[in-house]
Amino acid sequence: MIRNAVKISTMKHAMYQGGAVLCIQKTHVEANLSTVIYDKIKDDIIEMRRLPDSFVLERQVAAEYETSRTPVREALKRLMQEGWLVGEDRRRLQVSQLTLAYCYDAFAVRTMIEKHAIREIFARGETRSLAGKLDAEMRKMDALKDDAIAMVRADLGFHTVIVEHLDNLLLTRVWRSISDEIARIVIFAMDEERHPDVILKEHRKIVEALWDQQTDIITSLDAHMNGILQGIERTFEQYELTRR
Repeated sequence: MIRNAVKISTMKHAMYQGGAVLCIQKTHVEANLSTVIYDKIKDDIIEMRRLPDSFVLERQVAAEYETSRTPVREALKRLMQEGWLVGEDRRRLQVSQLTLAYCYDAFAVRTMIEKHAIREIFARGETRSLAGKLDAEMRKMDALKDDAIAMVRADLGFHTVIVEHLDNLLLTRVWRSISDEIARIVIFAMDEERHPDVILKEHRKIVEALWDQQTDIITSLDAHMNGILQGIERTFEQYELTRR
């Protein structure tokens, strides 16, 4: 009788352990799937496959990934916390708006960070070290100029190298917190006047100024930023015309 009781207890313990393992495995799978869904929706927002103000429905996302709503809910919650999605009903969210004022604000922050980085690099006498790194980034951009979105990503990579050259962890963290939004804005503002060759020429001027240790490099950086902002303004003008 005692042996039977011990046997039954052992079986129950094994079943409990097995159930716990399955539960952990299920939780792990759902967490991984939640990350996949988060990454995909975020990329779709940045690359304009999900437009500002468009709806993101929990049930549709769950159906798309053939999963329960739990990992979808976690992904959407994270996207809301980061400001990519807005709305009071999590089952029916919208992609956050882009306004001209918001774009100006984002680029004001971006410009402050990059100008500080450039000035600090000049003060350290590290302009040519940075120029060598940026030459490699230029080659990446040139290879991707037939793919507009990939080139925008490479463009941001170029500017990320400038900021990260300082090895200032706090500044890098701030930069990375806005760089995805900057990519979204730039992709939104792409038009025929912002041809890849024009963009490459603007970047080349920045690199050449670093090689030559030209202190007026800020002028080249400002010209690059102004070119992007003019593209943003043209895009919003066109957007307003189509809404009338």
